[in-house]
Amino acid sequence: MIEKLIGSLRLAFRSFQGSGAAAVEFAITAPLLVVLAFGAADYGALMTNAASLEGATRSVAEYVRNSPQCVAGGLSNSACITGINNLVSTLKSSATSLSSAGFTLPGGVCGSPGTITATTTCSLPTNFCTCADNSVPTGAGITNGCPGSGVTNPCASITNPATGTTDPRILQYIEVQATLTVNPLISYGTYTSGKSVNAQTTTRIQ
Repeated sequence: MIEKLIGSLRLAFRSFQGSGAAAVEFAITAPLLVVLAFGAADYGALMTNAASLEGATRSVAEYVRNSPQCVAGGLSNSACITGINNLVSTLKSSATSLSSAGFTLPGGVCGSPGTITATTTCSLPTNFCTCADNSVPTGAGITNGCPGSGVTNPCASITNPATGTTDPRILQYIEVQATLTVNPLISYGTYTSGKSVNAQTTTRIQ
């Protein structure tokens, strides 16, 4: 009877020792597992936001390329600017990750973050332009390669390297930039504050 009791006590003691060792091991590894889990979640959120931001700039650029008002008058056309702002508002309201994103066009930030305006104080260029050989026109009355009204075509004598013939076209482009701050779920290592994610899309509109 005593031997059975001693055996039972030994078995219980061994079980207690095993449980204690498991608890110690869990206490050591749990913080590392938590950090790895949050790190994976933060990385996934960063990549998702970056992809969303890139898609948003591409959407705005495609709108400008296909908009008759933007193609005809560039960013100096108020209807073009209104259309861009409406699209930006839609993108920011339909995607939570883009709600705090700021969108800009060549010339810097105009108006409040995420809102683009064309005013004299903003000095927003119409687009930027090149000739058929990718050279950027310069001279009086030319801004960012784009000649103003009444300015002689600076690309009139340019030879297109692809065809070997004279190509007087002035090619206009639009560049859309966006930035978004992504905050970590928890602060750890060097990732203690929000990281800036940037995206840019350039497309030809003329």
